[in-house]
Amino acid sequence: MMASQRSWYLGGVTGFVIPLGIQAILFPWLVAVQLQESAERLGLAQMSTQLPAIFLILFGGVLADRVDARKILIYGHLLAALPALALAWVLHQGHLSYEVLIIYALFTGSVTAFVQPARDGLLNRVASGEVQKTVTITMGLTFTAQLCGYLLASLADNVGAVQILLLQAVIVLVSIIAVLKLVPVASTKPAVQQSMPEQLLGGLRVVFGSQRMLPALSMLFGVAVFFGGSFAVLNPLIVRDVYFGGADEISMSFAAFVAGTISSIILLVARGGVARQGRALLLAMLTGGLSLGSAAFSLPFGSYLLALFVFGMSGGVAMSMGRTIMQEAAPEASRARVMSVFSLANIGGLPVGAVAMGYCAAAFGPLNCLLIAVAGVWLTALVVLWRSNLWLLASQP
Repeated sequence: MMASQRSWYLGGVTGFVIPLGIQAILFPWLVAVQLQESAERLGLAQMSTQLPAIFLILFGGVLADRVDARKILIYGHLLAALPALALAWVLHQGHLSYEVLIIYALFTGSVTAFVQPARDGLLNRVASGEVQKTVTITMGLTFTAQLCGYLLASLADNVGAVQILLLQAVIVLVSIIAVLKLVPVASTKPAVQQSMPEQLLGGLRVVFGSQRMLPALSMLFGVAVFFGGSFAVLNPLIVRDVYFGGADEISMSFAAFVAGTISSIILLVARGGVARQGRALLLAMLTGGLSLGSAAFSLPFGSYLLALFVFGMSGGVAMSMGRTIMQEAAPEASRARVMSVFSLANIGGLPVGAVAMGYCAAAFGPLNCLLIAVAGVWLTALVVLWRSNLWLLASQP
């Protein structure tokens, strides 16, 4: 029964993430290549895709702890199809503009801010005691689905963005079937009823009072700001301005990163997990910085893709370890809220990094900004290493 539930859960994840993979390529392509916007405006546009998370994802966590998370996923998948259909119609009518893309990004980001905590809250229920394994498999499938989305989006130059957007909407709608197969689960409610602000603060207190969760969260926030922001903004600019590429080359660069992530996740599953999770997280940041920093030295395009592949491998280890630490340490009654704080650190750091890297690229060039991003992550790692026991953190039942 649990194995079946995990399969349906993974099916729902796949159907929601493939469209996000399409969006990850199609959106910056529309901004940078079709509209030929500046680096600063691309950074602001990429920020708008993640901005709703800063304001909504903690509310999404509280909601997922209070009501059936399955219902949230059903409505979330339905709503996720609407912006893709609307943008397809706008493109068909020839009315594409920067402002339209910002509205599209804000709507999509708002839906994701409620879907993500609900999905994270359900993971432990379908894991059947194998949290690290389930987290790693879910991440591997997530990045495989993203890779499929990247490949589909790479066809935009040839088949047109309208057709890709329609396919994006169909995929997310069909995936509702998998979500409907999940067993409804009554939420764990506190004995003393709390207001929404009290529940929000309760989730934050749990995380910030934990010697396991807070160091990992701090590290991943730095990664989101510097590495996430650089990849979202600098990579499309590098492909456009250094390698003179379009949607196909942008897709190849994202695919190289995801292929590396999937490879590391396969190795983690085959190895049976990692005992010293904190140590693995910190070492991944070291190797990830080395590979991303090498991409700053005007490599041939093939070598640039290889650097992104190694960067992706490091990212796969870091994200798997960070999410496992949070899932293992989160109390059941507040798990969705705890994971919403985790998502806030990841998603919320991206808008900050996107804007910062956009202006950095305009001032110093996108290649030089890769080195600034690496310095930012390594400095964060040194502070976390100095102030916490993350290096010694080990897996717990």
